[in-house]
Amino acid sequence: MKSDKSILWIFGALAAVLGIMFFAIDLPLGFFSGGAPKPVPGKVYQLTSENLAAVRRQAPVMVALFTSRGSNAGARMSRGLASLADRIKDRAIVAVGNLDDEPGLGAKAGVKELPAWVIYRDGAEVSRATGENADISLDRLIAEQTGTAP
Repeated sequence: MKSDKSILWIFGALAAVLGIMFFAIDLPLGFFSGGAPKPVPGKVYQLTSENLAAVRRQAPVMVALFTSRGSNAGARMSRGLASLADRIKDRAIVAVGNLDDEPGLGAKAGVKELPAWVIYRDGAEVSRATGENADISLDRLIAEQTGTAP
């Protein structure tokens, strides 16, 4: 009788440990939260057609650049993404999606013109700027959505 209780206790402890391990693994990797790791403030997050919806939901404010290899303006804007991510890390997550690498991403994001900056707040698109000079108004758009000065 005593050994039966010991076995049950061991299985219960093992189940608790495994539950904690799954939870700890899921936090950074996002296996059970839509398949997307949680975006890290100050880093540029890579968007795919599979993780776009999950990442939009995880970040209170997300600033996303959609571009392609053939876009000179997009290449220029991409070079400044790391500094933008660092500059606004306390206000928003920065992400980039290359439509050449992810053909379905443009349709999921509703992007028809490149390059395109799209700002999401609480998972919904709230602002968009497209074309060669789209980055000119970016600081103002971010400030409007985060309630801070540009």
